[in-house]
Amino acid sequence: MLYFFFMGISIHPAKIFDLKDYTKLLQITYQSAYTEDSLGLTKDCFSEEVFSSRRMQDYLLSNLHVDAKQKAWLAFDDEKLVGSITIEDKGKEYELRGFYVHPKYQSRGIGSKLWTLALDFGKDKDIALDIYAHNKKSISIYEKWGFKKEDGIFYKHWPEWPEGLKAKAINMRLKRKV
Repeated sequence: MLYFFFMGISIHPAKIFDLKDYTKLLQITYQSAYTEDSLGLTKDCFSEEVFSSRRMQDYLLSNLHVDAKQKAWLAFDDEKLVGSITIEDKGKEYELRGFYVHPKYQSRGIGSKLWTLALDFGKDKDIALDIYAHNKKSISIYEKWGFKKEDGIFYKHWPEWPEGLKAKAINMRLKRKV
């Protein structure tokens, strides 16, 4: 089922067979948005090898699952996957599990179209997310859309990363009137 078609971009619900393209999209966007050499988060931390690990593939596959509690949409330029968003109903709130637009396709309205779909699905409860604290560009976009930073920080460490490497993360929330 096609949801949108604009400027050559089509958006439709995710399918399990999109895993290979989804993996590549995330690997590219993570290298673009999340590397921070001063923290030790080099491009190698987000390499093809890391993204092809069994743990990561299981996680990415779970993001593509679509049912009554979770929606995931993918944006394509012809056959090329250029954007994705996944939102899950967690009971008291929705969790934005993933939101990515290929670096070469940013600032073209693709993220806004994907966000509208997630926002419509999550219209009756708060929407929460976590994000790396050094990802200032994405934090700024979320703040523009009404998200607020919540108190506290935590640290993420992927098993594929070097021992002791961890990245500071924060939680953000979009309060919804119910």
